Amino acid sequence: MFCQNYDISTNPKNGIETSGESLARISRDLKREGARNINYVGGEPTPNTYNILKGVRETKTNIVQLWNSNMYCSKECMKLLLDVMDFWLPDFKYGNDQCAERLSKVSNYWEIVSRNHKMAYDETVEPGTSGMIIRHLVLPGHIECCTKPVLEWVAKNCPKALVNIMEQYHPTHEVPRRKEYADICRRVTSHEMEEAYKTADELGIIWRPVS
Repeated sequence: MFCQNYDISTNPKNGIETSGESLARISRDLKREGARNINYVGGEPTPNTYNILKGVRETKTNIVQLWNSNMYCSKECMKLLLDVMDFWLPDFKYGNDQCAERLSKVSNYWEIVSRNHKMAYDETVEPGTSGMIIRHLVLPGHIECCTKPVLEWVAKNCPKALVNIMEQYHPTHEVPRRKEYADICRRVTSHEMEEAYKTADELGIIWRPVS
């Protein structure tokens, strides 16, 4: 709804159909060209999980697998990903279900996304077999309802994860055209960012190296 890449992510004519075998060939070619990881992003990679996992199986080469996702997926999907992903780059955007449903039209957001972050962290980051950078995009007017609850949850449940507190939100795509999004039709203020950073420092979150 406010993705800065909406021009490509919402255009059904962008991209090409592919298979697990062709993904494996792409991975091998990238490895030969010097790539250090394969970053599954999109848009959002979850709808293509089947082909991605098939591609990983067919690749037969040692290259880091990075899952770059909004983490809104089933527990079954997460269990499959935990076996093959080496690094996690998840988004944790909303601190409650109401904001998520209004702004991204998704239900049960908090339970699903917090569960999946915790699964990835407990199975890979905590034992030291993987890394994680949690990205939180600060939204205007959403410090109390979203930023603080997200940071508090991360500090308690994923204390070793790096957190990228992002300030680059700007109104785009549907936001300027629809009255129901008037509250986020502005940039984040310096005061709001200072409040987010102060909260992270008070919670002991590791954010400075990646923000």
